[in-house]
Amino acid sequence: MTRFHRRPQHNSTDPTDLVAGLRMGAQGFCGEIAAVELLIAHRSWLTRDDFLERFIHTGPVPLDSVEPALAWVRWTAAATAFDSGRLACSSGEAAVLDIAIALATGRRFPTSALSSLDRDNFAKVLTAIVRAGGHKNVQVEIR
Repeated sequence: MTRFHRRPQHNSTDPTDLVAGLRMGAQGFCGEIAAVELLIAHRSWLTRDDFLERFIHTGPVPLDSVEPALAWVRWTAAATAFDSGRLACSSGEAAVLDIAIALATGRRFPTSALSSLDRDNFAKVLTAIVRAGGHKNVQVEIR
């Protein structure tokens, strides 16, 4: 049986506040910070309406504050949807999300996911893995 998936709509709004909120929400947890930074660097997942609506939760906007609303990824729900094939995406997008979920939750990801990554995304994943180990301000570059 063949499944047909409608291509996900992409959100055209400026994600600056969302990015700041996600960074604030992940503070203190190296794996989650690395996972959030991987999603931010990859860009695709944080511009998809289906992902934002189902797996990103935001708190109330603080009154009289220039700070953005706190935000966080519902990693377990995203993992459940991913594992059951309910997120239409390319193999590269799937690999990035699978690895981000693994970094945030401590679960394993298949190393075969790495072969789905292009050079740029491979460097982003390696950077995230190093950061998950507690090494801040590291940027992996592949020459």
